Amino acid sequence: MQIDMHFYGVFAMARAAGIEPETAKIIAHASQFVDDAIYDEAVVLPGERAILPTMTSHRPLDYGNAIPGDQWKVWVPFHFLPGNEPESGTFVEKMICREDSDPARVMLKNALDARNKDYWPHLVGIVAHVYADTFSHFGFIGFAHPWNRVKGDSIEASDMHSSSILQYIQAKFEDFKTRFASDFAEIIPAGHGAVGTYPDRPYLKWRFEYETGNPAYRRGRHDPGDTDRDNVVHFLEGCKGLYDFFFDFLQATPDIQDSTGPRAWDEISGDVETILRKEGPKDERIMAWKEAISSGLFCRVTPVDREIEYDGGLWQPGKLEKEPDILRFFRAAWRHRHYVLHELLPEIGILV
Repeated sequence: MQIDMHFYGVFAMARAAGIEPETAKIIAHASQFVDDAIYDEAVVLPGERAILPTMTSHRPLDYGNAIPGDQWKVWVPFHFLPGNEPESGTFVEKMICREDSDPARVMLKNALDARNKDYWPHLVGIVAHVYADTFSHFGFIGFAHPWNRVKGDSIEASDMHSSSILQYIQAKFEDFKTRFASDFAEIIPAGHGAVGTYPDRPYLKWRFEYETGNPAYRRGRHDPGDTDRDNVVHFLEGCKGLYDFFFDFLQATPDIQDSTGPRAWDEISGDVETILRKEGPKDERIMAWKEAISSGLFCRVTPVDREIEYDGGLWQPGKLEKEPDILRFFRAAWRHRHYVLHELLPEIGILV
């Protein structure tokens, strides 16, 4: 998923679930910042102190993508949470990301455990990102493996889309292949690099085939090695899951409830689907979310709602002294990574 969902969609779902605007804003910033926290160099602070940031992402051409240790520390816990299905399958099968998986649900429940309250609401935003990604990254693995390879000529968008959007998507994909997928993804087949941003576009209906018969789709209507995706269906399910998670968070911390309380999911689901079906570049999709938020579709409108905007430079490590939320994010991210790699995955038998 991209910023239209990870920030604006997350903010909208948090507000609809009844969370007051300032807390929802922090949750949304933490959710999107998972894609933007690419720093790992120590920051020396006044008073002979320092902080080592918790890296939660890499840029596509970053050499760190090729480092197995970084794949485990970044892609596995933050973007491609292992689905652990089938439980009797091989290690690699268990490592395939699955939408709304049992491990993902356990992760959400753990985040709301009172023992983690010192990390709220930043941890809530981080796990919201990880959970949302299971609805777009499913079928792929967070470390380099041949099962992530895709037949290049099998990737195609449905002709149900307008000719202009099909041309736009194809141009974006060709540019992506030129810069990244044509060589780097072949050498380092980690994540969904082989299909570019097709899984991240909420409105897109598309299909592809794995090169080696990836067994990610042994259940339901999917056949091994051949997939057909309607991103709207999956993204809508993801939005419902986020809404439920934020509602549960509200029950654990009733002091952050908006004075008008939550909106019922059935009351907003049609509007959410309409936004997800919006065909267009990222900035147009963002505008659709902002207009819906400021119009009162999801919540009682406040100045925060009318002016909601992601500030990509707000949580940079160099601003630590002025923005304590940066430190809280890094601490929450460290806690999440430690939990996934040293508690969750060992508990389900994937790591020892």
